[in-house]
Amino acid sequence: MRKLAKWIDDHSLLLAFVFLFLLCFIGQIISGADQYNQNQSMQGLHTVSRMQYLATGNFLDGMFSNWQAAVLQLGTLIVFAVFLKTRGAAHSLRPGGQRKPKTEGKKHRGKKQRSWLYRNSLSLAFALLFGIFFGLHLVAASSANNEQRALMHQPPIGLGAFAVSSTFWFETTQTWEAEFMAIALYIFLSIYLRQEGSPESKPVEASDNETGETNK
Repeated sequence: MRKLAKWIDDHSLLLAFVFLFLLCFIGQIISGADQYNQNQSMQGLHTVSRMQYLATGNFLDGMFSNWQAAVLQLGTLIVFAVFLKTRGAAHSLRPGGQRKPKTEGKKHRGKKQRSWLYRNSLSLAFALLFGIFFGLHLVAASSANNEQRALMHQPPIGLGAFAVSSTFWFETTQTWEAEFMAIALYIFLSIYLRQEGSPESKPVEASDNETGETNK
C-alpha cells in the first residue's frame, strides 16, 4: 500500500491529466451521442447506442480534430524553442546567449554522446503522432461530411476531394488557431505574471526581463 501511495505521488501530475482526459472523453461520448440522436430523430432516422456512436464520423471527427491540434501545438513549441527566443518568457533560450546542455556536469563528463535519433526523439514522436492523428482526422471528417450529405440526399465526396475542400480546412484551421493562441498567451503572460510554487512559472522574485528561469 505504501509503494502504491508513493507511486501515485511520484506520478500525480500525469495521473491528474489522464483523469481529466478520461472525464472529458466520457463526457464527449455521452453528450455527443445525445446530440447525434436528437439530430437523427429530427431527420426521422434511427438512433444509435453510445457504443454504436463511437464508430460514427461525428464522434471520430470531433475526437481526432482535437487530438491532432493539441499534438501540433506542443510539437511546434518543442521545435521552435530550439532556435527561437522571447525575452522574459518562462520557457525560452536566453536572447544573445548560448544554451548549455542540461547534462553538463561532472557525472556526465566522458559519457558517450547519445544518437541523433535519441537526441531528437521528443520532437520526432510528436511529429509521428501528429501525422497519425491528422490522417485519422481527415478520414473521420470525410466520413462525417458524407453522413451529412446522405441526409440531404447528396452524393458522397471522395477523400482526396474532401482533403482540399474549404469545409475540411475551415474546421482544421479553427482548431489550430485556438491551440496556437493558447501557447502565445502562455509565452506572453509568463513574462509578467507568476504562479508561486509552479515550475511552469518564473520565480516570484524574478524580474520581467529574466528569461528561461524554469529551465535552470
